Amino acid sequence: MDNTRIKARQLIVCIDGTNNRFSDEPTNVVRLFRSLPKDSETLLAYYDQGVGTFGLSETLFEWQKVPSRIAGLMFGWGIKRNVLNAYRFLMENYRDGDQIFLFGFSRGSYAVRVLAALLHTIGLLPAHQVQLTDFAWSLLTTRLQPDGNAPKPDRQRAMSYTWWRMSADKKPDFKLMGEFKGSFARPVSIHFLGLFDTVSSVGWVYDPLIVPYTRRNEDVKTIRHAVSLDERRSFFRQNLWAEGKGVNLKQVWFAGVHSDVGGGYPVGESQLALIALRWMIGECLEAGLSIDAEACRAELYPASSVLRDPLAQAHNSLTRNWLIAEWVPRLVWNPRTHKRTLEYGSMPPFGKARSREIPTPENGQKTRVHASVAARLKGPLNSDQPWGSQLSYQPQNLPDIDSESIEQVGDSPRLDEYNL
Repeated sequence: MDNTRIKARQLIVCIDGTNNRFSDEPTNVVRLFRSLPKDSETLLAYYDQGVGTFGLSETLFEWQKVPSRIAGLMFGWGIKRNVLNAYRFLMENYRDGDQIFLFGFSRGSYAVRVLAALLHTIGLLPAHQVQLTDFAWSLLTTRLQPDGNAPKPDRQRAMSYTWWRMSADKKPDFKLMGEFKGSFARPVSIHFLGLFDTVSSVGWVYDPLIVPYTRRNEDVKTIRHAVSLDERRSFFRQNLWAEGKGVNLKQVWFAGVHSDVGGGYPVGESQLALIALRWMIGECLEAGLSIDAEACRAELYPASSVLRDPLAQAHNSLTRNWLIAEWVPRLVWNPRTHKRTLEYGSMPPFGKARSREIPTPENGQKTRVHASVAARLKGPLNSDQPWGSQLSYQPQNLPDIDSESIEQVGDSPRLDEYNL
């Protein structure tokens, strides 16, 4: 019998944002994936293009792709497939002692949070029990009727930040989940959860899936979340991880709109996105993630003219079409009434979308803002970049950068060890 010790491995799951297909305008999730070693016996990586991309490769004509994209954008169609495919990747490859890293952007960030919730409540099934994955999913996403009778798919009361305050008859059947986990699955922990600007809705018009343990999860050891400071679209409200005592969480605000933080603009317009990427890679190195330094360097410095620049112009995501979309009502969960109500993105005067709200810190905690924001506030901004027209940076939602409630966060010194 060979008693040679099997080395622990790193299993990486990357899920991109809605309709973020692989292209020559890479997101930070793609850049991070391309920074990983390709021929390593101790690292296995999985990439999913995200919500709304299912079936696009099988279509012959561009118009055939439209229904899938619309369904993904408006109703979050495809998230079950995204999550369960990643879950099956872990089923097939996980060995005791392996470290699990999860990364996502936008709705892909929410998808990996749902995956983490599934691993927490259900555990990880063995590879030969793939027939149970759909049932495991239903356990997490099915609700009990108020009278405690048969399950009913009613997700209105399952909003992740209110479920634990509810009476027992309104919560998911955690007892049954625990019995399922003990009978068929094994407990696993998530070593690292890396998020680029998680949004608050999976679907723009209606959220098909609101899952517990997507804001609090004791099986996640380390959470790092890069959040957009300047996004104003109502369909892209932030979805923050819950602060708490003993939680290894860094939730850091970065200048720029949604894709200025998560990437996806042309390479020549990615200066701000590279700032968030470098910070995230530094945090990954602190957590022990293996990278290919040369490949990573190519992602962080794609061209001599494209450097991380805190004074770079931010994009205006609130374009004409999005201003029109701000008038479209959407069903939004109200945690006070436990009901959905219609909300319009713009408030009078219409066309003035609201800035994101930065929560007031509690219990002596501070709002973490990346150091590049302070440099940006001092300005002036670059005026020769055609995708923006700002001359100075004055975010309305940010308190005084020198306030005692603000902590300026820099990048990990581990980056210097890799010449990054």
